[in-house]
Amino acid sequence: MSTTIQVKDDVQQMLDRLKKEINAKSYDEVIRYLFKKAKRMDRSHFGSLPKLESFQREEIDRFD
Repeated sequence: MSTTIQVKDDVQQMLDRLKKEINAKSYDEVIRYLFKKAKRMDRSHFGSLPKLESFQREEIDRFD
């Protein structure tokens, strides 16, 4: 089953550019690529700043 969707001109241009970049054969492939990329979890940032000192809580850390 196929359907028609309405997008603005700038969105179509972005889809066309991405279609060329990823060598997709159809807009369907481009949209599926975008869904997969959006659902993929970001790489963990744990350990990405090894020189950062550990957190030390101050004795007075609240304004009462």
